[in-house]
Amino acid sequence: MKKYYSIGEISKIYNISVDTLRHYEKIKLLEPALKKENGYRYYSSEQIWKLNNIRNLRGLGLGLDDIKGFLEKRNVNSTEKILNSQLDIVERELEKFNRLKEELLIKKTNLEYFKNDIIFGVPQLKYISKRRIIKSKGRIKDDGDIDFKIKLLSIRTLSENDFLFTENEFGGTLSEENFLKNNYDTYEEIFVIINEETQEGEEVEAGTYVSIYYRGYYSENYIYYEIAKKFINENKLKVIGDIFEIFHVDIHTTENVEEYITEIQIPVKK
Repeated sequence: MKKYYSIGEISKIYNISVDTLRHYEKIKLLEPALKKENGYRYYSSEQIWKLNNIRNLRGLGLGLDDIKGFLEKRNVNSTEKILNSQLDIVERELEKFNRLKEELLIKKTNLEYFKNDIIFGVPQLKYISKRRIIKSKGRIKDDGDIDFKIKLLSIRTLSENDFLFTENEFGGTLSEENFLKNNYDTYEEIFVIINEETQEGEEVEAGTYVSIYYRGYYSENYIYYEIAKKFINENKLKVIGDIFEIFHVDIHTTENVEEYITEIQIPVKK
């Protein structure tokens, strides 16, 4: 059995850079068993065992200082302590990934629904439960400005996961006054619907809405507002508040504006 291994061999076997091994030596975490006059470094089976431990502990998320301290004073109790702390970390990570899995499944289900089950351009009455929103104020007309505002608001509201992997949805509001005056080209604000329990933002009460879906640019919403307005008049409904447009499929999901899917939600009563 070979007694010593060169730094190059160790680097190749463990897929670890020579620079990293030299750094380990510099901080006295892993020193070669033998250094020759020509500067060549060699490691024995004892150093290989130590390197295995270092790699395993790094894989568990320990820093180099913690690893060094553990290797210098390791015993059954210290090993048990490290195992317990790492188990706590694993449990937290599992909880986080389970939440992420749920959000991914919801996002996937929603995309499948919007791809296959939506009837566009046809208004219908829809009951919507109460929800909580966070607003980004500032009137907006241009489609590009809308996308920019969405990006800013997404940065403000994101926590651990990128927006693509969450179930939260964004939207814009049209004032009741502008709706009644046929001014459909200006959003009063952009908002995000927060699905988790939080005290942030404001609550929108549950109610009945006239709902209509459309594809494409936000600036083409006037076509569908007119269809919805006709439906409201024919059914003798009264508009009772500002209108929501929910961007179900938007810049976060696709760069193709023709794939955008927006839902107009107009609060009404008999």
